[in-house]
Amino acid sequence: MDKIQKIRKQIDRVDKVLITALGERMSLMPEIGEYKKKNNVPIFQEKREQQIMKRLKKLAKDYQISEDFVEEIFLSIFNEAKRIQHEIMNKAD
Repeated sequence: MDKIQKIRKQIDRVDKVLITALGERMSLMPEIGEYKKKNNVPIFQEKREQQIMKRLKKLAKDYQISEDFVEEIFLSIFNEAKRIQHEIMNKAD
């Protein structure tokens, strides 16, 4: 196997880890959506989102990853999380 194939195999492995982690994160959304519904908590929690983003940007910096790139990715993740929670909260009991 030449070098590029070895590198691509590593990339494929990391991609699987990323998808697995996203799946795990998203699998928690119904539970948090139910909690918010039962406790009358709004879906969008601006302060919480800001805290998470601050922590993630620091982590990105530690790993020498663009903070803007991390912000873009996680805004998409947050939006999908809110979409799932919205479905849960608007579902008839």
